[in-house]
Amino acid sequence: MNTKRTNRIVAIFNVISIATFYIFTFSASYLMSSILSGEPEGKSIYNSFIIDILINNIQIILPLMYSGIGIINIICAIQNKKNKKICFWQLVFGICYFWTGLGVFISVASIDENIIKWIDKIISSIVPIILAIINLVLIKKHKPKVIQVISYIAVIILSILSLLEIISTYWQIIAVVMQLLYIHFQDSNIEESKSRKIVNIILYYVLQLILVVGFLIMVLSSLLITKVNEVKWKNGLIELYNNVTTLKGSTDKELYIPVEKNYKYGFINENGEEKISCQYDRVTYFNEIEINNNTYYIALAKKDNKFYIISKSNNSIELNGNLEKYMQIVDNHLGELMTNIVNEGGNYRLAYIQSFEFFLQILTRGETKLNQQTVETNNTNTITLTEEKFKYYYNNKNYSMIIEPIYEETDYDEDENIYYLPSNDTKYNVTITKSNGEQETSIVYLPGLNEEDATLDVFTNGYIEFENEEQTRNGWYDNDGNQITIPNTYTIKDIKDNKVILQQLNNTEDENYDENKKGELHFLIIDITGKTLLQTTAIDVYDNMYLVKNDNNKMVLMDKDLKVISNEYDRIITTMQIDIYANYSSYY
Repeated sequence: MNTKRTNRIVAIFNVISIATFYIFTFSASYLMSSILSGEPEGKSIYNSFIIDILINNIQIILPLMYSGIGIINIICAIQNKKNKKICFWQLVFGICYFWTGLGVFISVASIDENIIKWIDKIISSIVPIILAIINLVLIKKHKPKVIQVISYIAVIILSILSLLEIISTYWQIIAVVMQLLYIHFQDSNIEESKSRKIVNIILYYVLQLILVVGFLIMVLSSLLITKVNEVKWKNGLIELYNNVTTLKGSTDKELYIPVEKNYKYGFINENGEEKISCQYDRVTYFNEIEINNNTYYIALAKKDNKFYIISKSNNSIELNGNLEKYMQIVDNHLGELMTNIVNEGGNYRLAYIQSFEFFLQILTRGETKLNQQTVETNNTNTITLTEEKFKYYYNNKNYSMIIEPIYEETDYDEDENIYYLPSNDTKYNVTITKSNGEQETSIVYLPGLNEEDATLDVFTNGYIEFENEEQTRNGWYDNDGNQITIPNTYTIKDIKDNKVILQQLNNTEDENYDENKKGELHFLIIDITGKTLLQTTAIDVYDNMYLVKNDNNKMVLMDKDLKVISNEYDRIITTMQIDIYANYSSYY
């Protein structure tokens, strides 16, 4: 039977292996959160030098470590066959981790993925269940302690959940905890034969040598390999930057917009002219980059599994050597994961742009700043109000406005002798005084009013949005202070260029309600007189153009007069918001 110190050092190996796995998993999750928060900075892919070492050498480190730990556990389980408590936990842990290490090498062989998946399920879920049931039967004869029974039952339950792919193989944590527990209460002095003593002494010192010297060698070699790769990457990047400076069209400032047609990507300009045909499998936006104090414009593209840096003249530099190897590793490790996170809706064609944009950030690794060239959305304007004793004042050349919040009794704090700031559903008594002295007073809601800042959001042309007291109609105050209203089945998205952009959801109370279009957005553009100019299911509004889905379910650009100025495309990818949410309306 193994000595206590040998079993203890084996348990330490098991703890290290589990900790390594969860640290690596957590770091990958941290990376994704940093991407979405817009902070993918630093020289390491994972914003961690240690994790970067693991990434560079993960294909070698993990299989060797898991296989070695699995073999050691199996050997010790055989040595502990008379101590069923420790033997079971070492055996089940050893089998699982030996397969885990071996499975990494098998995965690169030409074996059907479904076969590997089922073998993995059998070893990591079914085998623990079988061994736990066998041990439950065996320990019945020896009046087992409650903790033994609970631990075996917990392994069975967790393994079943893992088999059903509800959770991961968390029973491994129980295995390590129970090993440490039983080893703690194991007798220190155990009678054994000379040959077994010799085996235990050799095993103990071999394990200690691996733990101290082997781990040190692994870390030092990883540091060396990482440093060598860092130098190779920097040299490759310097060469790439030198080539960019000579790339035809790389200094062109014109805004190019990515478009997608038949699963291929290209670019158009703001006038709708196709500048680069849809020929690439992936592209990024064009990015402004500074090299030697000069500004250049480049995009990352992928075609036939090769990576390119392209200019606006569609001249390209193929990534080769270490940069190509680096990008392939990034694409293989993060491509599908990043795409799924960026677009949970599963419309991958849209998410490809933003995920590939991140790959360009990884390629340069913060050595130089990149600024995306995207179409700016036409945001609403804000006006500042004059505030005095819970009243707000606004004046323009045609009318003046006094805004008085209507407080409820619940808004007043008797102890503090103050009124709370009104909430979003507060009514306002609005008095309009026109240039001819005529006054009009009404009770309305003002969605754009910010009490804390004393500001009011208005539409592009300066009109102020309101909703009537009965909440049956929306509308706006025009430049003369007149109230214009429409039914509240519409939401006003903007008013500009004498056009009103309205949004309507498919209404379940409408007699023409279509169940197949439940929740579908509908947009209207009308003129100030109420005449319908355009109807569509998707729209985005910019300073000088509109992005619209036409009757063919294709995307087109329209000018300020609603004239089509581009070809039809499956997607016109103007902004990050559209890429992520895939609804072609930043107003959603």
